[in-house]
Amino acid sequence: MTLPDTLSTSEIDELEDRRYAAMVDADLDALEELLSDDVRYAHSNASVDSKASYLELLRNGTLVYHNLEHTTEAVVSRPGVVIVGGTMSGSIHMNGAAKTLNSRVAAVWVAEGERWRLLAFQPTPLPS
Repeated sequence: MTLPDTLSTSEIDELEDRRYAAMVDADLDALEELLSDDVRYAHSNASVDSKASYLELLRNGTLVYHNLEHTTEAVVSRPGVVIVGGTMSGSIHMNGAAKTLNSRVAAVWVAEGERWRLLAFQPTPLPS
């Protein structure tokens, strides 16, 4: 199978929907497939995780997503790279503390081998 150089809007939406659903479901197998081995996953508290450390937060219950909503507002595509800008809101528990998320986000997807994977994620909290 040859991977296309870029993604359609519906393909981007499908990848983002799968990723957010996997986060809420703590579906580590799905996230293992969706995240690049080199992913840099930033959080709204400015901490940054690798793939291994992010998956461990979900595995051990340090980070629990209860619900997440997301939008796609802008897409920039180049051969092998897609940058998605949008919003994310929802509720989580981090280190046992409840937190409400309301952020503008950027997600960078790259073509790796025979699939598209998330290489970077950066949220910026929106003012209350």
